[in-house]
Amino acid sequence: MRCGGHPLAIEVFPGNTQDTKTFAAQIHKVAARFGGGAVTLVGDRGMIKGPQIIALQQQNFHFITAITKPQIETLLAQGVLQMTLFDAPLAEVTDHDGTRYVLRRNPLRAAQLAASRAAKYATLDGAVVAANQYLATHPRARPEGHLEKLKRRAENLRIQEWSRLELKERTITMQQRP
Repeated sequence: MRCGGHPLAIEVFPGNTQDTKTFAAQIHKVAARFGGGAVTLVGDRGMIKGPQIIALQQQNFHFITAITKPQIETLLAQGVLQMTLFDAPLAEVTDHDGTRYVLRRNPLRAAQLAASRAAKYATLDGAVVAANQYLATHPRARPEGHLEKLKRRAENLRIQEWSRLELKERTITMQQRP
């Protein structure tokens, strides 16, 4: 059935009702009103989850949704996805059970992440400069203590994986890992 981009059904729920609470009723409504044929429901990552997927499968419906960061991490750990796929503008992967994943690189999000990463690196770099200035003017200060403090700062900024801090005599250096 073609709808030409117009809604086939609309229902309003009281208050701040969660999508997951209303989804099953909507599946049954679609099945009863428009039953048969290929039906694909599209929802955001908060709408279509485990129980909703089971309900869709029971009606032989298809779905399109975004997956969450923890789901992506699980797929990476299982070897279904590889990090290099995220470098391509568009990639497609099908896992062992036939689930199809389409990965699209969002250039705006990539720019935001790059800017955030640069800002975090600059923050840590400023702290390294300040620590080195302090160490240069206070000969009794412990450089090891400053190094540990900077390493904790890198962890708090969540950049310890791609920044390396080292102590050479009384000077702390920082390098960015690729």
